Amino acid sequence: MDSARIGTDDAERVAMETAVALAELGAIDGPLLPVLHRLMARLGRIPPESIPVIARALGLSRAEVHGVVTYYADFRIEPLGERVVEVCRAEACQARGAGAVLERARRITGCGEGETCSADGRASVVPVFCLGLCASAPAVRIDARLHARVTPDRLEALLAEKRVGGSEGADGPGIGAMGSSAGSVTASASAASPAALPAASPAALSARTPAHRAGAPVRRVFVAGDSAARAVGADEVAEAIAAWARGHDTPVEIHRTSSRGAFWLEPLVEVETPAGRVGYGPVSLEALPALMAAGLLEGGAHPLALGPVEQLAYLAKQDRRLFARAGRTAPLSLDDYRSNGGGRGLHAARALPPDAIVAAVLESGLRGRGGAAFPAGIKWRTVAGARASQKYVVCNADEGDSGTFADRMLLEGDPFLLLEGMTIAARAVGASRGFVYVRSEYPDAIARLRAAIAVLRDAGWLGVGAEGGTEPFDVEVRVGAGSYVCGEETAMLESLEGRRGIVRAKPPLPALRGLFGQPTLIQNVLTFAAVPEILAGGAAAYRALGTGRSTGTMPFQLAGNIRRGGLVELPFGVSLRTLVFEFGGGSASGRPVKAIQVGGPLGCYVPESRWDEPLDYERYAAFGAGIGHGGIVVHDDGADLAELARYAMAFCAQESCGKCTPCRIGSTRGVELIDRIRTEREPARKAAQVGLLRDLCATMVDASLCAMGGMTPLPVLSALDHYGRDFGIADEGGGPGASGSEGDGGR
Repeated sequence: MDSARIGTDDAERVAMETAVALAELGAIDGPLLPVLHRLMARLGRIPPESIPVIARALGLSRAEVHGVVTYYADFRIEPLGERVVEVCRAEACQARGAGAVLERARRITGCGEGETCSADGRASVVPVFCLGLCASAPAVRIDARLHARVTPDRLEALLAEKRVGGSEGADGPGIGAMGSSAGSVTASASAASPAALPAASPAALSARTPAHRAGAPVRRVFVAGDSAARAVGADEVAEAIAAWARGHDTPVEIHRTSSRGAFWLEPLVEVETPAGRVGYGPVSLEALPALMAAGLLEGGAHPLALGPVEQLAYLAKQDRRLFARAGRTAPLSLDDYRSNGGGRGLHAARALPPDAIVAAVLESGLRGRGGAAFPAGIKWRTVAGARASQKYVVCNADEGDSGTFADRMLLEGDPFLLLEGMTIAARAVGASRGFVYVRSEYPDAIARLRAAIAVLRDAGWLGVGAEGGTEPFDVEVRVGAGSYVCGEETAMLESLEGRRGIVRAKPPLPALRGLFGQPTLIQNVLTFAAVPEILAGGAAAYRALGTGRSTGTMPFQLAGNIRRGGLVELPFGVSLRTLVFEFGGGSASGRPVKAIQVGGPLGCYVPESRWDEPLDYERYAAFGAGIGHGGIVVHDDGADLAELARYAMAFCAQESCGKCTPCRIGSTRGVELIDRIRTEREPARKAAQVGLLRDLCATMVDASLCAMGGMTPLPVLSALDHYGRDFGIADEGGGPGASGSEGDGGR
């Protein structure tokens, strides 16, 4: 059914859609956000007349429902235009020219800054804060379809094209979309449409061409179904190869796999040869005729040929554990998962009592792979020891930091690993229900995860008596609604329960009183995903990786103005210089690297004097920085750090939940102070304003309720300290130039 817009919605349809949403979703725990998502998907807005109906059905006040509708960016009382252009404005995209893309979008559509729609109601331009394509910036989403590496001219061309449907289903983000896009197709099937890509194992597929009947050998081709690969044309490349094969009566199987994470090479086409899988990339439609003529299907020579993919220096120098299957397996094939080491951790956990599982996690030294880096085993022990008839395991997959995409990659490419880790956790702490809270900006990941849950239920890994367990355990996916602060664990719990994402004061800790008032184990995607290896290989082996109290590996994510953007998984202790120059190849622009932000929008700009420090929690904490989720955003010497500092404060002002004054008001005053510092010419007055800004930052750090307000000053202060010239003041170093070899980490 087509989404109706204001002025065409009649009362009968609004009443019907509201009634259907409530009938299907009203009885679940915390139903409000799912109900609102359903209405947005069906009507394009939340009609005011629906609010009292929803409130009455769910036992809420009208004010509570209205408060939720107006709190989350995804929910709108007034609809957007017929065409919606979302332009990412996060730091990684800023570093690659997103500002010019946004300006062009507004000029083309006639949407002014701050305007919801163009005057004729035909188009909307919406700035967003991270689409998860940070390694392929700038990113835009047009009518729910993602595009990466977008220049202003490319945007103009895309908007001139006929409107193409996106990846959202009729029921909201990720529902009914992309669930089968990671299997394989033969040359007689479409490789481009996600719905045409079956989730069955390759062995279940058969070809129907004359060449197949004649016994000709079948060529196997691998193209990533990851959303970042699709955003640069992987679907179209796969379809073109399939079309060529049909036209040349050549038996071909095209397998849609997870991505290797070498995003500068996407679309990456791999071909199975006697010497292993040989790669070509980045492959464009324009290059395909010459590639096919050069013998791509046999691994023939061509300027885009990369040789054996596993031998690429970028990949060979890594120590992939969380991403060991990346690029190798079909995300929804349980056979692929098991044959490549999956399930061994859960098998080992089934042979252990719960307290032994908790002990293994404690002994491993695993720490949460989010901002706080809290020892995971302590959380597990606390929840396990809590007395309650109902406990929950919750995965925080609200990956909103600019420069981060590891969660998205794993959810889309290896979802069984997350679910295996959560199942082990449930056994350890005595939980029977699990939730994964995924940001709405990741519709492909949402759909893939839901499909993976269905596969595991059918296989007996989830559900009542799963895998021989004495207690049932099942997992449900819930979708966020465009609030960055819901990445904070207590705000996430509020959202899961159907309220505004307002941060809770602690105590009580969620481990004792969390979701729906019950003991709750909360970890993020990468933390849960590390658990199967700990159980399968032993805590001691895991602890031997890394340095000191920073154990295991970390998937560092290279983004922004960087030549080779992608994921690099290594043990803690690697240097920032090695990551950015040896693996990343320096700036994409070829200009000197000026600044590197580590840890997302709340992370420090690390000066060059610290680029050789080992990346671990203790070393970085010693000079006031953090690793966060492992995001690394590179800026060349064209970056204005005063502008980036202003952005940090403005972002906080926009995304603050509003509960505490230092965050809510402090960030707004911070924007004003930075504006005054940048325009003030009299030295004494400028120095006074700088002093006020430092005082304000100290107040935010000391008095904010959560990390949103408490860490926003970090990028501001690091910019002031090391890039003062951008503010018109003296600085302590780390200025415009940066040395470092590009290295050979790519090819």
